[in-house]
Amino acid sequence: MSSVPEIVRAHEGEIVRVLKEKLPHAECPTLAKSSAGQPEILVATLTACFGDAAAMAARDWARAVAYETGSKGVCGSEVLAALSCLEQVVRYHVVRSIHQKKTLIPALADLADAIERLRRCSTEFQLAPLSDGSLETDTGTAVDRDRAEDFVALADADPAFICLTDLHGKPFYMNRAGREMVGLGSQDELAPSLHKYHSEDSWKQLRDIVVPAVKQEGQWEGKAQVRNQQSDEFVEVATAVYLLRSRAGDRRSCLAVTHRLLRGEAAVEEALAEAEARKNAILESSLDPIITINHEGVITEFNRAAEQTFGHRREDVLGTEPSEVLFPPMASAGHQNRIDRYLAAGEGSMLGKRAEVTAVRASGETFPAEIAMTISQEQGAPVLTFFVRDISERKKAEEEQARYSAELERSNRELEQFAYVASHDLQEPLRKIRTFSDRLEVKCGDQLDDTGHECVQRMQSAATRMQALIEGLLTLSRVTTRAQDFVPVDLATVAQDVVSDLEIPIEQAEGRVEVGKLPTIQADPLQMRQLLQNLIGNALKFRRADVPPEVKVHGRFVQDRSQREPGKSPVDERCRIVVEDNGIGFDERYADRIFGVFQRLHPRDVYEGTGVGLAICRRIVERHGGTITAHSVPEKGTTFEVMLPAIHPKSKK
Repeated sequence: MSSVPEIVRAHEGEIVRVLKEKLPHAECPTLAKSSAGQPEILVATLTACFGDAAAMAARDWARAVAYETGSKGVCGSEVLAALSCLEQVVRYHVVRSIHQKKTLIPALADLADAIERLRRCSTEFQLAPLSDGSLETDTGTAVDRDRAEDFVALADADPAFICLTDLHGKPFYMNRAGREMVGLGSQDELAPSLHKYHSEDSWKQLRDIVVPAVKQEGQWEGKAQVRNQQSDEFVEVATAVYLLRSRAGDRRSCLAVTHRLLRGEAAVEEALAEAEARKNAILESSLDPIITINHEGVITEFNRAAEQTFGHRREDVLGTEPSEVLFPPMASAGHQNRIDRYLAAGEGSMLGKRAEVTAVRASGETFPAEIAMTISQEQGAPVLTFFVRDISERKKAEEEQARYSAELERSNRELEQFAYVASHDLQEPLRKIRTFSDRLEVKCGDQLDDTGHECVQRMQSAATRMQALIEGLLTLSRVTTRAQDFVPVDLATVAQDVVSDLEIPIEQAEGRVEVGKLPTIQADPLQMRQLLQNLIGNALKFRRADVPPEVKVHGRFVQDRSQREPGKSPVDERCRIVVEDNGIGFDERYADRIFGVFQRLHPRDVYEGTGVGLAICRRIVERHGGTITAHSVPEKGTTFEVMLPAIHPKSKK
């Protein structure tokens, strides 16, 4: 088997069975119950559409469908749905039966042609003109007669010219006002084309510009001249042409042409002058260059901002191609080719988007520009408009930012090198100092007097303090150089672990640390632990004499997640962490100083430490995109407040 009719006859029973199952559910339940839409009739009709009498078979079936359309209320979309269903079922059997590509492709093409023949015939019988101006089928039975009569009544009441044509512009209906405008009587037959009812120029415009534009865009508006056959006079009209589709919206049905008489010449000129004035006001007040190019590819508008940006006078630019004045020679040919393609096709990949290009001033200086293009229609012809922005300053700022980033990257590399030196080279001499001082004290301790012992102890203390300072600097540098990924962190659990680690210092100080509610946020877990440990440890260290330290840790979201504003991202949510104590406090004049490296407000012999702890806290908070502040009253205590994003925008920084 190699032909579609042979395959259909061989599998007729199975095809009919599948259609009986599919048709009632394929948007054609009414047609499936009718005589013309029964599966057996559909299959027989399709088979007949491959012979010499294919056209006659298709028209006979379409005539029967049109009759039932009028008498049983079957709409055209059901007919098309049934044909699509039939094609799918038969196509399945064709593909299963033919295994050679050379035979399969022609068979599928024949099937598509036969189905298309049925579609075309059924469409032709859906709407056809009658001499009395109504819309009816070839059989003489009205198609959706109530709707058609309503349409005719409405169209005849409209003072505008209304004409329906097929997709090739052949008229098949014209309302009463339209017939009067072109000098036709109510019983006169319509001409085979609109040529007879328009001036020669208007007819060429309709034929060459309007109809293709409507088929592509769906509508067109402009002006035309309508001819009266009786008086042979012409009248100016405002014209609108629309592409009409079937009620199902799945196919194009016909064209609707409307003409309305223009207002008086003076009023029209006044309206045009007002529109032109508004357009010029917009063009001249724009801070960015606006350049318009007509369908011939030459510049027709060049506003004041364009003159200032490009350095050309408007009168020198009008009528030239953009490539001659706007772009440097090496790029002008490519840009001009793209403009020509867009004007010819009415579309393009850059339309409605912003793109960076290199432009050139009248002095020959090139500069970076951002350009956006839109295309519109003026009197049926495409018009391309450029919106240009000089981005030289922005580019300089971006370059400066890139330079700063490179400098920061270099600084970070130097910091990493310093960290390596500090962790290896600087600590090695310290270890030797401590080792030899210990050996000196052990082996020569009996030979040293009190002054010698004091010198050894001071040397050991200085080495220990120096090593602590180096380790503090290493910790500070590792906040960014050895950071971990951001993951969900339960701050309450972290705080409890910190309190457990500080159990001995808390007992020694006879203090108490109270951990309240704390949220879960996205953060570096080790750095959150270090942050809370430094703040709690700081509160235990700077306590008042004879007053047991009390530390409270708590936090919450600044705004509850259930109260999130529409359009706000979870990234915008922030949480506040508070660590407050009853310690010695400080003067708030020094609130910024305490977060500096090696900054101390108290003597070293009173409160031990390196002066790096709070600097590490600030570096951790800043890495997480937050802030840290301190509020204090001397001898009343201190409150540290940390603001952090609930969800960090980047998984790692």
